Amino acid sequence: MDVLLALIIITMVIGMSADALDIVSFKISDYSSGKSLDRIAIDAADILINTPGTPDWENSNDTQFVTPGLAQDTNGTKNTTKILSFAKITHLEARYHEFMGNVIPPGANSSLTIYPASSTLEPMEVGNGTPPPEVTEVAVVNRTVLVNFRDFKILTSMTSNSKQEICPHYNYTGFTGHSKPADNSTTGWKCSCFKITQEDLNTTDFYILTDPPVLEDSGGWILDRPDKISIEKETFSGHPILVNDKINEMIGDDEEAVIWLHVQMPNDHFKSSNTYLIGVPKGTPPDEVRIEYLHPQPCSFVLKIWME
Repeated sequence: MDVLLALIIITMVIGMSADALDIVSFKISDYSSGKSLDRIAIDAADILINTPGTPDWENSNDTQFVTPGLAQDTNGTKNTTKILSFAKITHLEARYHEFMGNVIPPGANSSLTIYPASSTLEPMEVGNGTPPPEVTEVAVVNRTVLVNFRDFKILTSMTSNSKQEICPHYNYTGFTGHSKPADNSTTGWKCSCFKITQEDLNTTDFYILTDPPVLEDSGGWILDRPDKISIEKETFSGHPILVNDKINEMIGDDEEAVIWLHVQMPNDHFKSSNTYLIGVPKGTPPDEVRIEYLHPQPCSFVLKIWME
């Protein structure tokens, strides 16, 4: 009887130990799986954010053996500034799951959304997807990045003129000199120059815009050349102003020309605003010429990965 009782107790202990071992094994496996998924998500985010990817991949239709890095090309150096290329983002969006198959392992799925900090810009759903109900583990990476939304070039601005640049209107015979804003005056001028070539005319549209927008009764601007000085002041309009015709006329048949932008405003406007002359790719829709696109914009980069 004692022997039988002992056998029963031993059997119960062994059974309980086996159950406990199964539970521990399951927990270890579950924990390991979770950490592995986190590692996959972190590595994928590092590839997308920190590398430019396979050279020129954003201009190719090939998806095999392609690393879809989103970093702006920096001559092979690491993207320490975290600035992402809009062209690469849109190319990734077009064939998201095919490209991401080169970044995450088989059996993994993902979604990617980029949320601009500015409320004037819409979120970009680069790769959409929702984990199925049976998925209990989703790894999320949320990074702060900068996105260069458009390939716009600031040719000059009222904060970029240097002391070495002397406005050609200054002491020019027969014309009023452009005095800089002074504390004892209500209005003044700021002037800056830039160089244009014939090639620029073929590839670029030129706009004047202000940040923030300036209304018609708040000053004016002049475009001219040192050898073709103008006193015809144009008004601002509260939105970007296309100046292709004026620049084409000024450069004429010359291979290149130095053009001056002169801006007149009340002094308090100079302190709180800036005026730009920018170049945008030829044919850019006017409604896409926005002040937000002049500089890289801060965004939240949210990558989610799960196993299916």
